[in-house]
This record gives sequence, structure tokens and C-alpha cells, in this order.
Amino acid sequence: MHQRSYSVSSADQWSEGAVITNSAISSDTGLGDSVCSSPSISSTTSPKLDPPPSPHANRKKHRRKKSTSNFKVDGLSSTAEEQEENFEFIIVSLTSQSWHFEATSYEERDAWVQAIESQILASLQSCESSKNKSRLTSQNEALALQSIRNLPGNSHCVDCDAQSPDWASLNLGALMCIECSGIHRNLGTHLSRVRSLDLDDWPPELIKVMSAIGNELANSVWEGSSQGHVKPCSESPREEKERWIRAKYEQRLFLSPLPCRDLPLGQQLLRATAEEDLRAVILLLAHGSREEVNETCGEGDRRTSLHLACRKGNVVLVQLLIWYGVDVMARDFHGNTALAYAKQAVTSEVRELLLQYGCPDEQFVLMATPNLSRKNNRNNNSNAGGSGLMPTLI
Repeated sequence: MHQRSYSVSSADQWSEGAVITNSAISSDTGLGDSVCSSPSISSTTSPKLDPPPSPHANRKKHRRKKSTSNFKVDGLSSTAEEQEENFEFIIVSLTSQSWHFEATSYEERDAWVQAIESQILASLQSCESSKNKSRLTSQNEALALQSIRNLPGNSHCVDCDAQSPDWASLNLGALMCIECSGIHRNLGTHLSRVRSLDLDDWPPELIKVMSAIGNELANSVWEGSSQGHVKPCSESPREEKERWIRAKYEQRLFLSPLPCRDLPLGQQLLRATAEEDLRAVILLLAHGSREEVNETCGEGDRRTSLHLACRKGNVVLVQLLIWYGVDVMARDFHGNTALAYAKQAVTSEVRELLLQYGCPDEQFVLMATPNLSRKNNRNNNSNAGGSGLMPTLI
């Protein structure tokens, strides 16, 4: 029998090839949909089993046996047998399943073999491409996490100065040792969202938050007024560390003071968000209540800090505001959600983040809102304090 066989490297890859052979190839090769059902072509398939994973699954073997002809003992070819059998080909998997086909001519047989080989090869290349993409993503994530470790202050625990911390508090943007991370977990996620640098996944928005803050910036806020208090060290008892951590984050005893006493905290947050002043935003969120976080620009505007951060396309500020309780459903005076503003940003990160938190994806026409200007800030502040008028913002 004159036959050709094809082997693939795994059951999964062969499964794709088998489907192509029985259905999709006909349209690609122009041989018609009736090829597999034609009386001139027979197909026999081994009993369908669920094969065990092949130990060669990752070796990407790709081989094809050459055609061989049957010869008589005297060396003369058997023309009748050759004409009868040379139109056959067999596809064989590494699990010993075989598929036998018979075409009506050399040309038809070769066309089928070529089409099947090209489709299986494309499947193998696609699999390899997916692996390379996954490998590249892992490499990029590893580099990003290393850059987080290299931020100022991140070589030591944010609370006890233990070396080489490998746990993080997301909303604080700080790294900590494993013992302090356990204490942070007991505070609750409304105060500290704990995650492992090594054991957990790190989507891009979380990496950006951690990369933007770091221990030095975090402690400039949370320990800004810690003079006269003794900070625990890595060798301190757990009880001492817990007292410090609860005083620092739960009771907020060491927070830096607010930068302005004349302007309501909510209005300061709107201004800091519009100016993308990260440290000021962190400080104001630490001092603020949920109501103050949801302060609006005024009755004729009604934008919140979330609208302003989305307009800037600042995923770090958007994520922080969401963690501290901003209303993702809030609408401005014209009925636009923050997502309408995010769609004007260059990147898609903010849009995707809002959708994760359930922000409505409704198609409103984004009406012009008053342009918030930073001009005459001093006059605006004095007017606000003297007459109760809303200060102008960016």
C-alpha cells in the first residue's frame, strides 16, 4: 500500500488537526464540501478515547513519512496496485490513533495532505505564540515588581524596618514584612488591602499604584507627625508592632496635618485630583470620610473627584478613589458617569477599571461642563471663606 503519514506532538494538537481534516479543509482547498462524504473517499477512525497527556507534548515534533511504492520481487512495479493504492494517506497521532483516507487522484491526495499539514503547522505555531506571549507577560511582571522593590524606602518594612519585605498594602502603596502583613490583615480591607509580591497576581493597575507611591511617600503621610513616638524595629515583639500599626492606620495618630484649614476637605480633594497631586490626594483620603470623598464641584456641575481623575486618564488616582469609597455610579449635571470622561482618555486602563467596578457603560453625549481654572486661587479661597461661594478648580 502506498501511504503517507503525519505525526503531531500531543493529543490536544492532534485534536485540532482532526477537526480540520474532517470539516474545515474542504473550503480552504476548494475541493468542495462533499469530499469527506464522497463514496470515492473512505475514512476510518480508531475508537475515540481520552488519551493521557503525552510526555512529548512540548517537543513540537513535526514529521511526515515519505511515500513508498510496492515492488515485485523482480524489481518491476505493479502498475495495477500502484494505481489502486497510491491515492491513500494516513494521519497518525502519537497516541497511535490513525485516520485513513483515500482520494481519487494523486493531485487530490497531495492537495489534501498539503492542506492538512499547513493547518496543523499553523496550530502548532499559534500554540507557541501563546506561550511566548505568556512568557513575555511573566517577564514584564517580574521586572515591574523588581522596580517596586527598588523604590525609595521599599528595601525595608514600612512599619518595623525589617529588611527585604515581600508583602504589600495596595491602598497604602507600601511594602511590609510577613509579620506586619498579618497585623494589617486584621485591620480590615477598608484600612489595608494586603497582597503578596511573590504569590499573587499583579494586574497592571495595581503595579502602577505600587510604583507611584512606595514606603517613603507613604510614611511621609502616615508618619508625618510621629515625633516623640518610638517606632518598633524588626526584633520588637508582635504586640508592640500591633500597637504601632493600629495607632498609625486605625487611630491615625501620626498623620500629617491638612495643608489648608479654610477650604473644606472635599473641595481640597477635588483640587488635588484635578492637579494630579498624588501626595495631597493620599493625605486627603487618609483624613477624609466617605461623604467628603464624594464631594462635587457644585450643583451646576456635580462632577466628583472620580470624574476629574477619569478625564485625566490617571488610573492610579481612579483606583485610590474607588478604594476609599467614591461612588462609581455618580453622574454629573448632564447625566454623565465617570466612564464617559474615561472614554476621552488616551489609554483604555481607566475604562476597563471602571467596568470592573460596575460603572454604567451608557452612551450619553458628553456635554461641556464649566472649565475649572486654577487662576486667582488665592482670591477664590478668600471668597470661599468669606461668602461661602464654591472655589474654582481645575
